[in-house]
Amino acid sequence: MNDVIGKTQMLVRRWPGMFALPLVLLLAVGGAVLSPRAAAAPALDAQAILGQASPAVGLVRGSIGARSISGTAFVIDPQGWLLTAAHVARRAEKLQVELPGMAALDATLVGYDVTRDLAILRVNPPSPLPALQLAGDSPGVGDAVAVIGAPRGQPGAMTTGEVLATGISLPGVAGGNFVRVSARVQPGESGAPLLNSQAQVVGVVVASTFDRSRARGGLAVSLQTIQAVLPQLRQGARVQRAWIGIAGGRPGERQPGPAGDQGAIVQRVMPQSPGATAGLRPGDVVVEFEGAPIHNWMDLLAATGQRQPGQSVHLVVLRDGQRVEVTVTLGVRP
Repeated sequence: MNDVIGKTQMLVRRWPGMFALPLVLLLAVGGAVLSPRAAAAPALDAQAILGQASPAVGLVRGSIGARSISGTAFVIDPQGWLLTAAHVARRAEKLQVELPGMAALDATLVGYDVTRDLAILRVNPPSPLPALQLAGDSPGVGDAVAVIGAPRGQPGAMTTGEVLATGISLPGVAGGNFVRVSARVQPGESGAPLLNSQAQVVGVVVASTFDRSRARGGLAVSLQTIQAVLPQLRQGARVQRAWIGIAGGRPGERQPGPAGDQGAIVQRVMPQSPGATAGLRPGDVVVEFEGAPIHNWMDLLAATGQRQPGQSVHLVVLRDGQRVEVTVTLGVRP
């Protein structure tokens, strides 16, 4: 797993179409975390929400070479604009969207932001499409929510739950952009809308989560993040994630080697990656990034996530007990 494997409070599992990390460990930066028993969620009319919202929620299909992928997308504009997760659509070919009661529509990827895991698609419908509205206010901890998606390629499935935490961050991506919910989500629901009790969009599902009791829930891009980046996505923005191309130990775990528990030890360097071009080697321990100390992989992920592909960064590594300075020109994460 390139540049990441982490350990913090909860496990986040990304499903087919997530082309970066099959497993990531979640870092909670802000927001109170409550169990479902700690705050009773308001009543939510699941059947009414399903009937109102499901016509605007569709199945996304595509391919990467010989491999087929699927996810969920939902209409936000009757003229054929849809939101989904960036990891579903960013590298896919021959995208199509299947909406209820309609033939499959060819879809074009207009824009995406990998650091926030959002993408916007465009289809050419024969007539205006039913569309979902973004909510005016973000949900708080304890608020009831629903997810409508296409788990394992089967559209029209719905689960309900409540908001457990807000202001969540993942290692190496833009901070504070996610909401954790108790609603159970499954593979194929990446890109599904997270809805409030009025069937308005308050998030975009991007991952499933497991707490310490192994109870499954979901992670969604927050409403604030959607509102902030949607105009740029509609204009064709394509925001990539920076990449060194090295793999190592779990963030925060004790590292073997000369640095002890200080630094991020390099266990593997990807062929033809920026790290390989810069001369990084297995066994190197990264201890500085642009002058800032690196104590573990979490530090290295955070520092890399704040940079853009194409930028050059100065690293200090320990190699055979000696400090070595390395300049890496960051690439685009595959």
